[in-house]
Amino acid sequence: MFGLNFIKADSSTHLIQFQKGQVVRQGIGMSFYYSSFTSTLAAVPVSSKELPFVFLLQTSDFQQVTIQGQVTYCISTPEQAAKMLNFTIKSSGRYVSDDPQKLDDRVQRSVQVAVRDRLQQQPLREALVFAPELIQYLKTQLASSEVLEALGVSVLDVAITAISPSPETAKALEAEVREQLLKESDDAIYIRRLSSIEQEKAVKEKELATEVAIQRKKQEIEEAKIEAQRMVLQKKYVLNEEKIKAEIAEEQQRQALVQLTSENERALADVAAYGIEKRMKVYESVGPEILKALAMSSMRPEQLIAQAFENLTQGENKVGNLNISPELLNSLIRQEAS
Repeated sequence: MFGLNFIKADSSTHLIQFQKGQVVRQGIGMSFYYSSFTSTLAAVPVSSKELPFVFLLQTSDFQQVTIQGQVTYCISTPEQAAKMLNFTIKSSGRYVSDDPQKLDDRVQRSVQVAVRDRLQQQPLREALVFAPELIQYLKTQLASSEVLEALGVSVLDVAITAISPSPETAKALEAEVREQLLKESDDAIYIRRLSSIEQEKAVKEKELATEVAIQRKKQEIEEAKIEAQRMVLQKKYVLNEEKIKAEIAEEQQRQALVQLTSENERALADVAAYGIEKRMKVYESVGPEILKALAMSSMRPEQLIAQAFENLTQGENKVGNLNISPELLNSLIRQEAS
């Protein structure tokens, strides 16, 4: 009535009242009366908005990948957004233009440009696992974006849900990965077999080393035994040599003794021979009868009887038969035994 209207905004809408091109009133969740003839209202939504996106981009090795994700943003500077875009509303509350819907496109293009600039520097294989780094890059780039700042927009969060290659490329990668996995499986089998062979080889080498050590130890023991025997033989040799030397010295002393004894006996024999020679010379001058008498003077009775028997068998006094009584023989035997 008379152009007087009432408006009430919710807590997520920033109202701005313009009169003659000047802001006369603004705020979040405001309610007031205004004249539709003299005032213009702009309603800027300040709540966060989630904007999904799907981009078909190309990597540095000219392979197409599909990037799916979501960006969460809000209008942090409503006055700046109202300057750049037309948020004017009618008395019915509807926007007079489609600029508010274009804000999503502008934010999406800014995200697309940032993703493209970064993804074109990565080859396919690295791009498929580039999501964490890409998220950090987008947060940094969008926070400092001049376009978004001019629109009064702040990016709250960025999420990358998938980075997928084309179906043909995916099949090729799957086949390659499958072959690689099979190859790794075969390599693991070969490595396990080689490891088993190496372990067996190590065991054999240890056994041979142990056997060599045992043989070396036995050899050392045998050498020690031989050395001990050699020392024993050497000591025996030294003892024998000393014994032989002692025996030689003893024999030399004995030889000297024998020689001295021989010389003494020879000297005694010479003396005895000299005495006998002198006696014989004396006996030559004495008659045989005298010598016989002298010899018989020192004889015992039985010797004298034996001499008498001998005289009866020789010379002129020789007799043919001689009878000797048993009593005479018994007396001679008893005298000999006594």
